[in-house]
Amino acid sequence: MADRSLAGEPSEAPAAEAAEAARPPRGRGWRRFLGRNVTPRLAAAIFLWRVEARLLLPGGVVLVAVFGRWPAALLAGAVGALLAAAFMWLLDGERILGEVRAWGQSNRWVRKYFLPVADRRDRTGTVLRALSVPVLVLWFGPFWRSLTLLLFHFRGLKAYVFTVLASVPHALLWVGIVAGSLWEELIWPLIKDRV
Repeated sequence: MADRSLAGEPSEAPAAEAAEAARPPRGRGWRRFLGRNVTPRLAAAIFLWRVEARLLLPGGVVLVAVFGRWPAALLAGAVGALLAAAFMWLLDGERILGEVRAWGQSNRWVRKYFLPVADRRDRTGTVLRALSVPVLVLWFGPFWRSLTLLLFHFRGLKAYVFTVLASVPHALLWVGIVAGSLWEELIWPLIKDRV
């Protein structure tokens, strides 16, 4: 006889308990996914990405304080170029890129807006990719720029040259203009009277 709720209707508790028992324990899917896809090169890329992300703003402000606005931006561009080349080398050929593309096929937003830019091989695709260059150069840091280029099937020497050279205008914007303005207009006026 089925369990009955207080209202006298059959309870759904046994069915829910059976479904819960059949479902794999939480976290196991991620562990399998990571075990299948994380290689030493990918782990190194993720480690470098996190170091870069944590040191980006404070490092830019310190560089501006020590070297001045534009020399600091050029130094940050050189460091960004080295990181971009390292990311391209570490991520190129990794299995996880295929997994990310497969996930993108199932995501409605990515399938509608991102994959048509990456997959079209006609003139429209070329124009769309050309229009995405300012975003890649000015907004994306070395890790995301390298990852995006690899997902766009942009590989080889052209990809290395593009992502390395794009680090300079990226640093001129974010270190030269943003961090430089932060230092000269906000931080230095607050601390110069105390020093």
